[in-house]
Amino acid sequence: MSRNRLRLSFRQRLWFHGSFAVLFLSGALWWILHRWFPVQTEFGSQENPLNSWLLRLHGAAAMIALVVLGSLLPNHVRAAWRAHRNRFSGGGMIALSAALTLTGYGLYYAAGETLRLAASLSHLGLGLAFPGVLIWHIRRGRALRRRLGAPHRNPPDAQSL
Repeated sequence: MSRNRLRLSFRQRLWFHGSFAVLFLSGALWWILHRWFPVQTEFGSQENPLNSWLLRLHGAAAMIALVVLGSLLPNHVRAAWRAHRNRFSGGGMIALSAALTLTGYGLYYAAGETLRLAASLSHLGLGLAFPGVLIWHIRRGRALRRRLGAPHRNPPDAQSL
């Protein structure tokens, strides 16, 4: 964490943006290949062979992203919430991340095709929306920091008193 607990350190930004970029790109590419680029074989239309590798990459990136999100909770999220800073877009980020996690879980463990289809469509829509919500959250945070005057000092924790 950087000196200012509301601002992510370079390393945290690298892990966050890196894992979520891999998540977004692997998921979007899987969807494109699955939807529009099946492979024609002597047995008819088949799944593109890259799709299984993309899903493996997507799953690995999801595990890393969950760890990265967990690392943000004790400092970034907690400090921002206590300081009443960027709560609406931050809450949206948390809700969107939770919904993506639940719908991703549902893709593997949903009972029945109807629930699996609902999880799939929800996961796709939420995943495609994620970069926009992230950009909105970052821009709101930066605008708030400029408006309030940077660097903003965080209030001391109750534990440190």
